[in-house]
Amino acid sequence: MRAPRWDELPKARQLASLGKRLSRGAQTRLQWMLFYYFNGRNVQRTCRHFGISRQTFYRWKRRFDRHDLTTLEQRSHRPHKVRRPTWSAELAERVLSLRKQFPRWGKDKLVVLLRRNNLIVSTSMVGRILADLKRRGTLHEPPKPAVLRQARRKLRNRPWAVRKPKHWRIEQPGDLDAPPPHPSARSRRAR
Repeated sequence: MRAPRWDELPKARQLASLGKRLSRGAQTRLQWMLFYYFNGRNVQRTCRHFGISRQTFYRWKRRFDRHDLTTLEQRSHRPHKVRRPTWSAELAERVLSLRKQFPRWGKDKLVVLLRRNNLIVSTSMVGRILADLKRRGTLHEPPKPAVLRQARRKLRNRPWAVRKPKHWRIEQPGDLDAPPPHPSARSRRAR
């Protein structure tokens, strides 16, 4: 039996003529409903045919309204109420000015400076303010000094710091500590 198309329903044509377009996912879910209604309302057969779980099918069946096909569209997963910042704009400006004055200082040191100015703020709030300023693009991190970058580069190739495998055999003291000798050192010793 041929699977019915979503535009074969009379109400679907009316909705399509009104300019409402269904997304690809909603069209797929409409195919599920059409298959379900045109094949004797057999949930197990519908789920097996489309490779979906019964829980998924029943969720969409409960939401489905044949007079309003937009009920098959995905809903937003965004929470209804989003947490608002609890700090004032003046506090954010003060944190920004201190951070510009001391660009390498973190939230812990900035809290001490704010307390000296009679602003009692928690360390975590200063961290949230800094994260918000970075996310909005107001605060730009200074580039890391070349000394730190060179130190990191030096740490890359350290054969003595490589972890040995579990099956590594220890035959004499120092087998785990010293790296294996370089091949050129062996040839010099043999001479």
